[in-house]
Amino acid sequence: MSRRAFAPKSLERYFLLLAVGVLLLVSVLTGILLFQNWKTYSSSSQARDSFAVIRATVKVVELASAERGPMNAALGANLPVPESSLAALRAARGKTDAQIDQLLALYAPPLRAEQTGERAEIQRIRDALGLARRNADLLIATPRGQLTSDGVWEVVSGMVRIIPQWQASMGRDVGLAMKNEVDAPSVLSLALLASELREQAGLLGSLFTPALASHRTLTQAEHFRIERVRGRIDELWTLINARIATRPGLAQSPTFMQMQRRYFDDGLLYLEHVRQDASRAATASNTSTGQLAATYVPLMGSIVQFRDVLLDAIGQSIHAHRADALRLLLITLGATALLVAALAMALVQFRRRVIRPFGLASRIISAIANGTPPAPIPAGRHQGEVEEVFTALRVLKENSAIKTRLEAERDRLIADLANLAETDYLTGLLNRRAFETRFEVTRAQWQEHGPVLAFILFDIDNFKNVNDTYGHASGDIALKSVAELCRKIWRQSDTVARVGGEEFAVLCHTPNAAEAVEMAERMRRAMSAEPIFAEDGALFTLTASFGVACAQWDQAADAGKLFHVADELLYQAKLSGRNQVMQRMLG
Repeated sequence: MSRRAFAPKSLERYFLLLAVGVLLLVSVLTGILLFQNWKTYSSSSQARDSFAVIRATVKVVELASAERGPMNAALGANLPVPESSLAALRAARGKTDAQIDQLLALYAPPLRAEQTGERAEIQRIRDALGLARRNADLLIATPRGQLTSDGVWEVVSGMVRIIPQWQASMGRDVGLAMKNEVDAPSVLSLALLASELREQAGLLGSLFTPALASHRTLTQAEHFRIERVRGRIDELWTLINARIATRPGLAQSPTFMQMQRRYFDDGLLYLEHVRQDASRAATASNTSTGQLAATYVPLMGSIVQFRDVLLDAIGQSIHAHRADALRLLLITLGATALLVAALAMALVQFRRRVIRPFGLASRIISAIANGTPPAPIPAGRHQGEVEEVFTALRVLKENSAIKTRLEAERDRLIADLANLAETDYLTGLLNRRAFETRFEVTRAQWQEHGPVLAFILFDIDNFKNVNDTYGHASGDIALKSVAELCRKIWRQSDTVARVGGEEFAVLCHTPNAAEAVEMAERMRRAMSAEPIFAEDGALFTLTASFGVACAQWDQAADAGKLFHVADELLYQAKLSGRNQVMQRMLG
């Protein structure tokens, strides 16, 4: 009797408790779905904004680099400089300034702290560009009899030094785009390689300006600069081909084949003709800076077209993913509203249609939250709203699995990109960028009373003959052999890198300069004694020229000159007959 009296009250209480529990469950489920979908949509929006900055910055880099064409033409023209040349220079600068304005417009208030810093950095680089332009204008107006090759090269170098600053300013946005957009990393890295290729191609043309403007032949130093930039272009071309091999559609695209034909066939061949013409000792080159710009710059346009195709593809992918994320978010919001209404009606039949499914659903959610295998999710055993709950659980389970897989893939790509950014693809040694970073860290951490800091720069002698005689594949074998010798000769505490085509650098601490020279000599002797088998089985050996620059702690302020001094010593070793070591102590 007492049990029957309390039963209605108990059922009502259970009903209310169950109603609260079900609503709480629905809130958790829909909150997880909405949060995940909102996070996906927010990430896509962030990727879109970052990509807009990347694309605008890449365009600024292109236009700032393109300014050098009319500037070089004006430097090579006789006074008074033709108005057409000055007008072309003003137009090029106007395009660059307009693009910088568009880039700054992307940083509209309200700005986050990092965006404020980026905007200030862009304005700083713009001021630096203005200073480089003013220096160029002063030199353009200088009487031609007072022009010097060093002065012309300093102006050209001033414009060149601005470009890496633009590229560095978009580093955070590149990271965000690669992190938040699944399809971005491989294609974006390919687009950035194409952008860097365009800059190096422009720099290669600018290297001829001092000689052409002064109506003289190319110097040995200018030949060295040309070879170094040409080596970087070959390296970029190899990297582009390695990445594009995974995308057959791009490899067969008209823009890629046009770039290969227009620049790597026609453009580089034209520059080689100009170089040969400017190398004749008897007469100055017949090519003017204006003629060089008029012929060479259009050939570089194929690189820009290829880069823009890649950027268009990334932009379309980001837009599609963002639209899909928004659509999924709206669908989730609509499904949530329907699910809440359906559950309110289903509570009337809570014993048969809610309590048991609720217990099962709770166990499944707990398993997913704990990362353990959940119980099998029933399909078709329930009807209406309850079935929708289990459908939502299946979606949650699938989304959780997809999220875990995508995060693992993202982490792997980030790790691969970090390793790729620091490693030379052929030799496995550090690349130039990683070496410079470690150089700065070593110099900053250098302690008083520490050992001598030695910078060793060496270059394989007559490496071009190896490629010409035995083929580029054998040249690669030779570079790998040198890398293996580096691993055997140098200590684990030494920093070893490949900083150019056949150029290597070593940074190490030694008790004195003599020990650094002795280590360089051991490496030189080991290279001379190491037999190398060409691809066709032919046997050959290598020699190398070394420059060893050393500094003690009390000259730490001059340690940054080590690279420059070692480069000069290497050049002296080449002029002195190669296969030798030149050394100097700073002080």
